[in-house]
Amino acid sequence: MDSYPPPSAPPPAVRPWWRRPVFVVVGVLLVFGGGLLFFGDPSGEPGRVPGEAKGGGRPGGSPSSVAATGTPSVTSTPVGPPRLVGKVLREAREVASGAGYDVVTHDASEKNAGQWDADGWKVCFQTAAGQRGGERPVLDLGVVRVDAPCPGADGEEIPWPSMPGVAGADFFKAGEMLEAVGVRKVRPESVYTDVTLPADPSTWRVCFQEPAPGRRIENPQYATAYLKLAPPDAGCPDTPYARLRPEPTS
Repeated sequence: MDSYPPPSAPPPAVRPWWRRPVFVVVGVLLVFGGGLLFFGDPSGEPGRVPGEAKGGGRPGGSPSSVAATGTPSVTSTPVGPPRLVGKVLREAREVASGAGYDVVTHDASEKNAGQWDADGWKVCFQTAAGQRGGERPVLDLGVVRVDAPCPGADGEEIPWPSMPGVAGADFFKAGEMLEAVGVRKVRPESVYTDVTLPADPSTWRVCFQEPAPGRRIENPQYATAYLKLAPPDAGCPDTPYARLRPEPTS
């Protein structure tokens, strides 16, 4: 028989150059380093070159700012007492109570009237009055009647208006002057007993008045001014209730 030489082993496979270990390692390093340059530092600051200090400084330098950590504490500011001046007493008490205050009251005038009707008084002054038994703080309110003006200072007289002098003015103008000081009720009457007052005495002239000029008018909204009037074509007599014409002789 013929003898044949044994088959030779197949030649070893040759790896492509890009699959050789050295090139694989180099490629991984290039890709990882390029990613750092392009996407930034893994710490979360985009675009920062590795080795550069945070905040834009150089390695080893101090950062330009330091981020605060934790939740900031909230400091509550105490709320001051509510402003009650000008309010009706009932409302003032409600507002004060809602703000955490108790209330005591006193007459703000030179008198010492009691405040039984909370809707009939208004607040002119308020001051702190300590605390009741160490509990809620107390406000002391100086009050006057709602229709009264506030005094200049707590405890002084109420500055009621004075009666204006309206003699010589026509009835219409006199009414405006009285209304300006709070007098709402005006009663006209003919100054002459023999002359009848017309339905509209607007043009009649005031000869006498009561209250007298300069008199202090307490609660002018309840006061009444009595005016004695003369016709436009007649003068004023020396005294009220005179006759314009002589009595007829028989």
